[in-house]
Amino acid sequence: MFWIREVVGWVFVALGATMFGVCYFVLIRNQKIFEAGPTVLIGIFLFRGGIHLLKVAVAARLCQQPEPKRPRVAASARLR
Repeated sequence: MFWIREVVGWVFVALGATMFGVCYFVLIRNQKIFEAGPTVLIGIFLFRGGIHLLKVAVAARLCQQPEPKRPRVAASARLR
């Protein structure tokens, strides 16, 4: 189930980067400063949301892995 979050996270990161590219073309090519503002905010929210979903997906994957077995240490060895 965590892989759905990871795929959606990557899609959001890509959409956020695309919005930054759109903002670049609106700002530089057309020189429309006020029209680029909302595009930047949309890009920021999409990008940060994607990064958050990726973090959650990685944490879910790590929680599903079994805990590695540690060697048992005798009580007398711990006191030294």
